[in-house]
Amino acid sequence: MPETHSKYFFNETNTCSIKEGSDIIIVTDNFSTPENIGSIIRLAANVDASRVIVLGSEACRQSKVKKTAGAAMGHVKVEWQSADTLVIPDSYRLVALETVDGASDLYENELPAKMAIVLGNEKYGISEEILARCDEAVYVPMPGAIKSMNVSHAAATCLFEWLRQNLK
Repeated sequence: MPETHSKYFFNETNTCSIKEGSDIIIVTDNFSTPENIGSIIRLAANVDASRVIVLGSEACRQSKVKKTAGAAMGHVKVEWQSADTLVIPDSYRLVALETVDGASDLYENELPAKMAIVLGNEKYGISEEILARCDEAVYVPMPGAIKSMNVSHAAATCLFEWLRQNLK
């Protein structure tokens, strides 16, 4: 049986890179589950995000975040901030991943090459304060009976769509 481990698969022949000038920042807004923060950090390392900004979430145990993120902690810059100190570079568009009036279908939208994607609290979504600062909103279409998904699953869907649109 052939070796299936990713460390053997992703070699010189199975690599990809992002277009020059493209970058993504991931912003988590008051997550309550440390494992979700860890999963987001791991996803950030998958898509080569420049950083993860964690707003709020002070009550989340850092040890659980680090355990879930694993080796990704050493590959992604993680900043813990409060909502009132959130600073995104001017060249980035702040995009909410949220089911809110005016949101557009993720797959019918050209995502910004420089994007700061905002992910909301697992139960309450993105806070009104942060949502008001967003330039636009996108949602993941769901034709099935269940119209919600774990925030890390929604993030993976969005991040890899952004990556697909920004591959060389």
